[in-house]
Amino acid sequence: MLKRLNESPRLDIIIAIVIAVVSVTTAFAAWRASMVSSAAGDAIRQGLIDALKKQASTNEDWRKMYEEAGYAQTYAVALAQVEAFENSSDKTAQAQASTMRQYLLPNLQLVADPLTTDEKYLMSDGTYDLDLRFADLEAATPDLAALDPEASFKLSDQYSSEQRWLTVGVILLAISLFWLALSELSVKSSRLVTFAIGAGIYLFGLIWFGLVELIFFSIRGGAL
Repeated sequence: MLKRLNESPRLDIIIAIVIAVVSVTTAFAAWRASMVSSAAGDAIRQGLIDALKKQASTNEDWRKMYEEAGYAQTYAVALAQVEAFENSSDKTAQAQASTMRQYLLPNLQLVADPLTTDEKYLMSDGTYDLDLRFADLEAATPDLAALDPEASFKLSDQYSSEQRWLTVGVILLAISLFWLALSELSVKSSRLVTFAIGAGIYLFGLIWFGLVELIFFSIRGGAL
């Protein structure tokens, strides 16, 4: 039976059809590997963008916090000076203190707002809770604070790993295509052998490709 099949012209048709199917499958596999590689690049670019945005936002919050701290320090010094003048027996100093409390201190307090106006920032030793103020500034921009560049970098690593394993599957499919093409050129006595080798490698490569996709699909929680 194998001899009749080996000599049958239908074998040429079967081999040609299988070669066409394998060619299409290999092209699709190569396209999918390329798409995964592109997704890895997109993920790492997004991670870099998020890292720059997050760092820029943090730097701006630190700058603003230290700027407010500088104004608050100026206000604290002016307040101490006013209190010293008020406790002085010198009438001129007391008059100067009254003027400063009426005009200077309100302006300084306004500039240093909210450190000098919100009691939650005032500590028991008379200093200001800068850590709390920084936390409030970060909380004011939740979208930027919620950026997670590490998640994008991790996703990029997953895509890169998948691309490498998919490439192995593409190579297996290409090898199977070689053996199937070789069966077209083989003498009749070895056509079935080379065809069987090519078909076997094709099935193995197809299973490999499917398993890799399924594993990484599960790792990413259902994301292609």
